[in-house]
Amino acid sequence: MAKPSALQIRNILAAVIMAVALVWNLVVGGPWWVSAIVAVACLLSSFSAYLNRPSARN
Repeated sequence: MAKPSALQIRNILAAVIMAVALVWNLVVGGPWWVSAIVAVACLLSSFSAYLNRPSARN
């Protein structure tokens, strides 16, 4: 298995933090639009980590 790049680690960390923020916003009953924005940001960060995997560069 290839070593993940710094950009990939940053994207995974951002996705995890946004997932925690999404759960927290849902638990406290935050606005739906904040949940939608955080969910989309989490998906984009996860997709970016997938696209920046070392095996995709070949």
